[in-house]
Amino acid sequence: MKTFKKICFALIAVVVLSFTACAHFDELNEDPNSSGNMNPNLMIPTVQFLTQHYWQAQHRIFAYPGGFMNQWTGDWAVLQGAWGARDLGYMEYLWSTAYSNHGLVRNVVDIVERTRGDAEMVNTHAMARIMRVQTFMQLTDYYGDIPYFDAGMGFFNGVLMPRYDTQEEIYRDFLKELREAAALFDSSRPVPPVDFFYNGNIERWRRFANSLRLRAAMRLVNVAPELARTEALDAVASGVFQSNDDILFLAFEDVRNPPGEPGPGNPISNLLSGRGSVLGSTFFLTRTLIQALEERNDPRMLFYAGAFMDNAQRTDITNQVLAARGSFAAMATPAQMATWETEIDNPFPGSESPLEIVVNGETITVDLRTTRLRPSNLLIAYDAPRIIMSYAEVAFLQAEMAVRGWITGADEHFRRGMEAAVMQWTLFGANVDPAVAADFANSNPLVAGEEMNQINTQLWILHFIDPIEAWSNWRRVGYPEIVFYNRNPAVNMTGGQTPRRMEYPLEEQMRNPSNWREAVNRMGGTDSWMNRVWWDVN
Repeated sequence: MKTFKKICFALIAVVVLSFTACAHFDELNEDPNSSGNMNPNLMIPTVQFLTQHYWQAQHRIFAYPGGFMNQWTGDWAVLQGAWGARDLGYMEYLWSTAYSNHGLVRNVVDIVERTRGDAEMVNTHAMARIMRVQTFMQLTDYYGDIPYFDAGMGFFNGVLMPRYDTQEEIYRDFLKELREAAALFDSSRPVPPVDFFYNGNIERWRRFANSLRLRAAMRLVNVAPELARTEALDAVASGVFQSNDDILFLAFEDVRNPPGEPGPGNPISNLLSGRGSVLGSTFFLTRTLIQALEERNDPRMLFYAGAFMDNAQRTDITNQVLAARGSFAAMATPAQMATWETEIDNPFPGSESPLEIVVNGETITVDLRTTRLRPSNLLIAYDAPRIIMSYAEVAFLQAEMAVRGWITGADEHFRRGMEAAVMQWTLFGANVDPAVAADFANSNPLVAGEEMNQINTQLWILHFIDPIEAWSNWRRVGYPEIVFYNRNPAVNMTGGQTPRRMEYPLEEQMRNPSNWREAVNRMGGTDSWMNRVWWDVN
C-alpha cells in the first residue's frame, strides 16, 4: 500500500491562485486570439486538484445520483433527487463547473494543445490527454451528447460555439486517446515537478490510462459489444492496475474549507460532516445500502457508517443503538425517505422510537434521527483521501469480462476485488486485518447464474461516495435492482422512474442555440432527464 501523501496548504494556495488567474483574469489580460503562457507543468496540479475541490459541485452530485441510486438520504437536496423533484440548478452545476465557472475544460485542453509535439513535454502531454478524457467522460455520462472536439479550443481554432458531438463519437475518441497517451510516456524525458496523482511515476500513469480505457470499454458492452471486447482485452493486455498500490487518489489537509469554496480539505468530507455546522451530518446512509453490507457480513460496515451524537466530540453511540435495535438495518433510514417520516409496514418494530441509552455512565434519551446511521468518522475526516479510481473496480470489471467469456478467472478476479475493496480503507486510516479481508472475500464467492448481479452490486457498494460512477454503472447493466418508490408523488417529475441523464443548462439555449437544438433533436426533440444516453440500452 502506498504511503498516504499530504498536500501542503501553501502549495494548494499557489494552485488555487494559478487557477483563478486562468479562469477569471485571462479575458482582461490576454490576447483573446491566442493562448496564455503559463507553464503547462504548473497547470497539471491545478487541473488535478480543482476537479475535486468544490463543496457545491459535490453537493449537486450527491443530491441527484446519490439519491437516484438509493445510497443516500436525509439531506434535503438528496431527497429532491430521491423523490424525482426536477431542479435545473442541480442539473447544470457539473456543466458550469467544467465548461465555464472554473475553467476546467479550458485548462486541460490548453495543456494538451501547448505541449503537442514538444519532445521535452511528452509526459506532461500524455498526462493531460488522460485527464482530458477523465473530465469529459464524467460530462458525457452525465449529459449525453456534449461539446467535445471543439470544447475549450477557442484560443486555438477560433470556435466559440462548439457543436455537441455524439456520445458514440466521443467514446470512440476516448479509447483512441487513452491508447495513444499510454504509449507516449517516455522515462527518458522530464515529468512535471508537482503531480498530485502519482508524483511523476509514469508506469502508474500508464496503468491508469489503461484502467480508464477498461472502464470506457465496459460502458459499451450493450451498444457496441465487439468494440467493448476488443478494447477491454487490449487495455488489460497493455497493463491495468495490479494492486491497491496503483489506486489513484488525492490526499488533503485536515482543514475545514469555507462553505462552498475551495480549500485544502476534502470537499466530500467537508460536505458529509455537516454543511451548516461542524455538528451533525445531514446525510444518512440508506437501509438498502446497509442491508447489502450486513447480509454479506461486510467488514466495511463501520468504515461506512455509525450513529453519533450531535456534539463537538461526535460521540459514537453505534454499539448502544445496535444492542437496542438488534441489527444495522434497523438503524438505517429507508431509501428515498425523509428522516422525520414514519415508515408504513416497518419490518423492524420499535426502530422508529426515541431510545434510552447509557453514555459515559449517564442514562440519556436520544431522538430517532440521532440513532440513524450517518457517515463514519473515517468518511468525514477533512484529510480523508478522495479515491478517483481503485484497483477493486478494475478487478470487478475483469471478473465481468471473464463472466462474458472474454478472459478466464472470474472467481479469482472477483475475490481480489472483494479483498481490495476492504483493504483500501487503510488509506483512510482504518485498522484493517488482511485476514479479515481475505475471509470476507472467500465467504462471498460468485454463484452460478448470479455473477452479473453480484459483481455490479459490489461496484454499487464500492462507489457509494462516487455517485456519478455508481449511476453510470447501474445504467450500463441494470444491476443491482434499484426501486423507485415514488414516496412523494406530489413533487415527482419522472413518471415514477429513475432518471437516466441530466438536462442541459438553460443558458445553452441562448449562448449556443443552434448546436443545442441539434443535440436535443437527436434525442427526439425534448431535453428530458428521462432520455437515455447512447450507451444506455439495457
